[in-house]
Amino acid sequence: RLVQLRTPDNFDPQYRDLAGDVQGLCTGRAQLMLKGPLEWLGDFPAAGWHLTAEQLRRYAPNGRPFPAQRLLAASCHDAEELALAQQMGVDFVTLSPVMPTASHPGAPTLGWVKAQQLLADCNLPAYLLGGLGEDDLNSAWQAGAQGVAAIRAFWPGGV
Repeated sequence: RLVQLRTPDNFDPQYRDLAGDVQGLCTGRAQLMLKGPLEWLGDFPAAGWHLTAEQLRRYAPNGRPFPAQRLLAASCHDAEELALAQQMGVDFVTLSPVMPTASHPGAPTLGWVKAQQLLADCNLPAYLLGGLGEDDLNSAWQAGAQGVAAIRAFWPGGV
């Protein structure tokens, strides 16, 4: 019941138009989460917001950008970003990449041990991603995560 609209060019005007259409489709059916410039917050009052790591680093010192009734999430990749997310009061985080992934070939990965270590010091619900799918759910739970997030694993033909 939670849909995150995410495209490679999250700040593109076409993405903004698409977000408006998707917001209408989600109304009464699912909570919509968007990524984009914080300047768009007022245009999507029913949507939750998923901050990029760059946005998290930039805006965390200012605190939560809107009331607690709206979901706020953050993309995290290390202990510093997890601490900033806790400081900002986000509702949940994504932690990545756990394993090698086609979308970021050759990128360094956390692995299961490091992911578990990072989550041990984090008091926020976390979803792991990066080369994960349904078969990794038990490992994610053992690492302290709520679950896994994925595109290719759950959406055949997903990019």
